Amino acid sequence: HGMDRRRIKKKNTFIKLKMQIEYLTSQILPNTNKKLNSVQVSNFLMTKAVSDAIRTSLGPHGMDKAIISNEEILITNDGATILKNSKFNHPAAKLLVEISKTQDSEVGDGTTSVIVLSGSFLGTSLNLLKKGISFKNIMKSFEICLKKAKQSLIRISIPVNLTDKNSLYHTAYTALESKVLLSHSHIFAPLAVEAVLSITDIQYSSDVDLNNIKIIKKLGGTIEQSHLINGLGIDYPSIKSSGGPNKIINAKIAIIQFCINAPSTDTENVLVVENYSSMDKILREEKQIIIAQCRKIKATGCNVILIQKSILKESVTNFGLETLSKLKILVVKDIERSEISFISETLGCIPIVDIESFSEDKLGKADIVEEKNFCQEKIILFYGIRFSKNKANTIVLRGSNQLLLDEAERSFHDALCVIRSIIRRRFIVGGGGSVEMELSSILKNFSKTITGSNSYIMISFANSLEIIPYTLSENAGLDPIDVISRLRKFHLDGNKMVGINARKGIISNMLKENIVSPLLVFTSILNISVEFSLQLLKIDDILES
Repeated sequence: HGMDRRRIKKKNTFIKLKMQIEYLTSQILPNTNKKLNSVQVSNFLMTKAVSDAIRTSLGPHGMDKAIISNEEILITNDGATILKNSKFNHPAAKLLVEISKTQDSEVGDGTTSVIVLSGSFLGTSLNLLKKGISFKNIMKSFEICLKKAKQSLIRISIPVNLTDKNSLYHTAYTALESKVLLSHSHIFAPLAVEAVLSITDIQYSSDVDLNNIKIIKKLGGTIEQSHLINGLGIDYPSIKSSGGPNKIINAKIAIIQFCINAPSTDTENVLVVENYSSMDKILREEKQIIIAQCRKIKATGCNVILIQKSILKESVTNFGLETLSKLKILVVKDIERSEISFISETLGCIPIVDIESFSEDKLGKADIVEEKNFCQEKIILFYGIRFSKNKANTIVLRGSNQLLLDEAERSFHDALCVIRSIIRRRFIVGGGGSVEMELSSILKNFSKTITGSNSYIMISFANSLEIIPYTLSENAGLDPIDVISRLRKFHLDGNKMVGINARKGIISNMLKENIVSPLLVFTSILNISVEFSLQLLKIDDILES
């Protein structure tokens, strides 16, 4: 009887949910001839709900989200990080997570904006469908709007000279203003600019590999103590248990992928020792083999060894460490396999797979290799690398707690991505909602030259773009309706760069206020949000496999 009651209860709950969806659909589309089913309504409403939840995190005065999972807490206002660490069961919400990841991987910034715009476009689509406009017309008009917007973006953008570090600094500063580390933007913005430019050929480079900027987080100290190191840093300590050195001048560096210990058979064997003299002989011979290996290493002039982590056995024995320390060789062991390729290319050395192939031509060279302490945590630094295949540098982030360090890393990565976006496409546009308002004004003017439903859809598309300045003003505590109406007036009068200065809570020229953003970031936001909206418009049913 208990099971029957539970089944009846579940069945009643399902019927109630189904009735609610049918009622919601009938309220949204009173005309029953329109082909919009409950699945499509559910997709639109879920996307709008997630977008509205993320909206409060947009801009300098955006709120942070605390995400709790597995007894861990994450505090951030980065859109991609929020969605990536949230659990969603609805397919439309999962698609939103994917587009935020795409935006993050492509340009690194604008992850919150792309979610907010996507929700706005889908809300607009729902209103257009309610008025009886077909899917086909909406999709066609959205594509026209996107093409027109991208053409207009090129006209209103401003070229950037990479030798002008101030422009790059202001762009990075603007990106950091919406982060938790707003009060430390003056520290991280110059660090990001210097880090990128130091590994970039300004004249010929069209891209930057951010993997060449290694970020090391060290707990302790304050954010102000974060700094840039013009060289390579690896997050490993040197082995000094046997009294080895911790600083080497005129270093010759080897990366070895073999173990410094006595040889062993390829298959599992049992060695039977009959007497103590035989055992002593075996131990003496093992030591002689290890000494021979260490002497051969020293004969090449090598004085720094990086040993790859071994899976099957210990990478270096205690006797091996003792012998190497007597030969004044700095030893770093258990380097992860995934890092070997990057380290070897940066140091200009070739990984050595066995002692027989150990030779001087495979060594890298650096002016100084030393170990540095950070509150009882240690890293190895390489200065003056001479024959590097890749230019690289290291950022050491300091912080009082792990949450702050994690957020500092995310914020700094966004700043690096912004500088990379400018190098990829050397144009900037105004921030503070100015570019969205200008595009809205251009599209509304263009809509007057066309007729029919296309004109109406274009006006709706233009109004959807205004969600960004609307949200910025709302989060800054301003009256959004008053702000939007004033911005419309400014842009109709030809003031293309006027937007919202959320720092001061006023409307002003974004270029004069140094609130700017890379053209590539906004182009990516526009492309991804429109493509996502068109993709969701085409879905009319969800099937389980």
